[in-house]
Amino acid sequence: MLQRRRLAGGVVALVWADVQDDGFLVAFTERAGGSSSGPYASLNLGLRVDDDYSVVLRNRRRACESLGVASFAMGQQVHGARHARVGAGDAGAGFDDPGAAIRGVDALITESLDVPIAILTADCVPVSLVDRSARRLAVIHAGWRGIAAGVVANTVAQFDRPGRLRAMIGPAICIDHYQVGEDVARAVIEGAGGPVPSFLKDGRMFLDVRGAVAAALRSSGVRDVEQADGCTAGEPDRFFSYRRDGVTGRQALIGAIVR
Repeated sequence: MLQRRRLAGGVVALVWADVQDDGFLVAFTERAGGSSSGPYASLNLGLRVDDDYSVVLRNRRRACESLGVASFAMGQQVHGARHARVGAGDAGAGFDDPGAAIRGVDALITESLDVPIAILTADCVPVSLVDRSARRLAVIHAGWRGIAAGVVANTVAQFDRPGRLRAMIGPAICIDHYQVGEDVARAVIEGAGGPVPSFLKDGRMFLDVRGAVAAALRSSGVRDVEQADGCTAGEPDRFFSYRRDGVTGRQALIGAIVR
């Protein structure tokens, strides 16, 4: 289960308590506790948005310090299906320079101690995979294009035994706020490889992207799948949401093997 914790400096994060005793940190940040202002208030962690660079770096350092980890490594996040393995030589990639992020990937996997990895979201689905036996951790950025392209299945395939994985799906946009066209719905359903909740209202299609990720995990052999409560679009005090606001910040999923 996720525990909502208020950390040092006012940072608020949802921490996956069940895997902490096994030496893993998995945390989903909220928007409280940072120094950004306006539409980026306050813990904006996205360097690619039009926020003050030095303030975002301060936010990133504060988030890491509050969680007790070093600077995280990041992928470029291109809404694709590729992954990268992150070792000690990649520590901190993209943390203070988005141009130095690991190119062309939306999922990161590590077996290295004290090498944090992270993805950013503002409605897309953040996913963490933990293999306690193999001491391996993954973080996935799953937007509808990534789900359709197979980012979830491709990442799960990097683990030898999907059946022993634990998966946590973090806060994302919920079905009530996610209207899509029929072409998008078809692509996501095909990419998920299983049933995806959806409904029609006044001729408009609404799709559950978190449910699509859960379906993709289960169709890939992952049996232990948990989902966070909370809707990024419906809770402006807690989360950034691109669909709700357009101009907005980014929250993070930060993961690390800490012992």
